Amino acid sequence: MASLVFSSVVFAQKTPMSVLPSGHLVVGAEIDGKKGNFIFDTGGGINLFLGNFSKKLDRKETYNYLTAFRATGEKMTIPLFKSKEIIFNGKKFKDTWYSTHDMEIKGIDGLISLPMLYDTEFIIDYTTNQLTFPKEKLSSKKVMDIQLSTHADQSLDITTYVLLNNKYTINVLLDSGSGKDSFWLSERLMTTLDIKKESLQAIEKKSEFNPELITKFYKSDIGSISTPFATVEKPNVFFVEGLIYEGKTSINWLGKKLGFNLKEKKIYILD
Repeated sequence: MASLVFSSVVFAQKTPMSVLPSGHLVVGAEIDGKKGNFIFDTGGGINLFLGNFSKKLDRKETYNYLTAFRATGEKMTIPLFKSKEIIFNGKKFKDTWYSTHDMEIKGIDGLISLPMLYDTEFIIDYTTNQLTFPKEKLSSKKVMDIQLSTHADQSLDITTYVLLNNKYTINVLLDSGSGKDSFWLSERLMTTLDIKKESLQAIEKKSEFNPELITKFYKSDIGSISTPFATVEKPNVFFVEGLIYEGKTSINWLGKKLGFNLKEKKIYILD
């Protein structure tokens, strides 16, 4: 997996993103004095630090924990810690909740997620491969409403409404951590969209966290998925058994330059 070279440029107003072939966004950050490379994950819910990197952090035993569910319905109970200071894109964030997991991914030290950015507008620019904290308030004629999901302000996810086949309005999790051109739909929608499950081959995938848990995916396509400002015709989709959302998608298809204001629940299409 490609890695991002961490340098002083991370402390500027704009920070470079390494965009992996899969579409995942990798950024540099400093966690309690320890520098690393992290997937920027709008669907991660909470900062998560992995394996050897997490062991470098000065964390004590904790009695705090978070119980949540992955998109597939897998129940996760994870320990909670607080970072003293995170330096990300030149800005300092104090007392941010995070969790850890004993897993190694080559070149990746964990996930940076949304909670600490609640009061900070940011721009993801797929054209220049940069993440920016704008100096001026975001504005655009193209504005999408988003909804926030949180647990005691420890975690934060965002969703929005999209249209399937120009007819059915559903709410989807916006998940940059799924890479690019990723479209998951609840298997419940197969009947609505008149898609016969028995005509599709089931793909079984084991959980990365618990190999005993297996989820079935059914690959198909639909007529379209759209917002008022973007449309994907005939997207390849996966209908997912047990999906806890009506849908879950990547964010790259929404636009090439996206501005986020979490506090005001808006995404600005800036391209």
